[in-house]
Amino acid sequence: MSVAGWRAGVVIAALMAAGNAARAASHPLVTDILPSGVPLPVPAPTFVLPPDDAGTELLGDAWGARPWLDRHGVRLTAQDVEELWGLTGGGLNRGATYDGMTAMALLLDTNAAFGWHDGAFNISALQIRGRSFTDERLGALNPVSGYDAGRSTRLFEVWYGQGFFGDRLDIRVGSLDLDTEFLVSQNASFFLNASFGWPLSTSSNLYSGGPSWPYSALGTRVKWSPLSALVLMGAVTDDNPTGGPFYSSDGDTQRDASGTRFSLGNGALFVGEAQYWLDLARNLSGKDAPALPGTWKIGGLFDSGAFPDPRYDARGGLLADPDSSGDPREHRGNWMTYVVIDQMIWREKVGSDKTINVFVRATASNATRNRFTREVQAGFTFDELLPGRPDDTFGIAWGVGLYGRRAAQAARDAARFGTATGAPPRPEHHIELTYQAAVTHWLNLQPDVQYFWGVGGGATDGDTGRPIRNAVVTGLNMTTTF
Repeated sequence: MSVAGWRAGVVIAALMAAGNAARAASHPLVTDILPSGVPLPVPAPTFVLPPDDAGTELLGDAWGARPWLDRHGVRLTAQDVEELWGLTGGGLNRGATYDGMTAMALLLDTNAAFGWHDGAFNISALQIRGRSFTDERLGALNPVSGYDAGRSTRLFEVWYGQGFFGDRLDIRVGSLDLDTEFLVSQNASFFLNASFGWPLSTSSNLYSGGPSWPYSALGTRVKWSPLSALVLMGAVTDDNPTGGPFYSSDGDTQRDASGTRFSLGNGALFVGEAQYWLDLARNLSGKDAPALPGTWKIGGLFDSGAFPDPRYDARGGLLADPDSSGDPREHRGNWMTYVVIDQMIWREKVGSDKTINVFVRATASNATRNRFTREVQAGFTFDELLPGRPDDTFGIAWGVGLYGRRAAQAARDAARFGTATGAPPRPEHHIELTYQAAVTHWLNLQPDVQYFWGVGGGATDGDTGRPIRNAVVTGLNMTTTF
């Protein structure tokens, strides 16, 4: 399938009527492998996975290979992303940077393959290339793109999924990426900035950023649909995909360049989420009003691993003290809670795809273990509103990450002892304006503009010794489905 119209994902599909919900949950969408920049169909109880259509892929039916594979239960997909980013003002170093990614995924439907009902085997791999624009030119906490990651050619996910009780219950076991199902906002995922996918409060507060793109971790995910409008999900995975220490001079991809380390040496990550579908128009105006569907979610995570204190060392002194051992005090266990709201707020008429949608996501984390204890993102997406461009989407979104009390105190300690310079950390805000044009059924172009203030949380430019200036970033994303 093309990227356009695809990534409702298991999150939306699981909110449908029981039969459709679980089948969509068992068979991931093609675009579940993409971390950002994916347009989403609106939440609705009648959503079903679109049928396979060779016209939405560059290679079509691949000279008859795709229909033959499909008859045997095999679906092989490939996607390519090319991005170019430019710093036009502020930041660290003006100029342009390229990054790119090619992904391949194979899905085996066990019913079509050998008569085993309601089962699916999935394996995927990534080839990530280019340089980090955020690290080298911008200096921000939030990467400008989900594809701004360490270069590697790596295994991504390997899992087996099985449905039970008419697919009302769905279980996956294997090496899992949790950010396609948990903590995700369907509308936020349209934007390119990485924080609108897997947010700063997880990517910075967990080991290796947790089981999120481009990493996965060994574990189990359970999804249950007791009612057509309600989904309950839970997962238990290893909490450290690359197996390294919390603080390390080595990059995550250096520790596990191939994605085959399968670490089990730290702690366990427990995640739970409840999702509820509702029709706001019917609730407010009656059954004859144009449907305004939405999904409302509440969830949380607990990590049983050991986490370093941002301020105190192992002897109870201040880490900023020149006499400190430099070894942080360790705390056992860590937690975070979150809410996510995706809601359509306007529709042209009954059945129309011309819509306006809003999203809000907020997180709260333990203050004694984490650098970032609160985070908020919000924004609007506008679907099919431009004349003559029925498949295009544009949107505007904002996000902010707030330092915890101990992290701010540690910075003030460092300034008092003279072991570091600069002002105490402050919130980093970013706003993104993006437009996605469906050039063909298999090619999307997405020009993008982002503005950052409080860049790096008030970090200083190593060349000037002054705080990094507010930055203007422009970019272009090209996504091709083969």
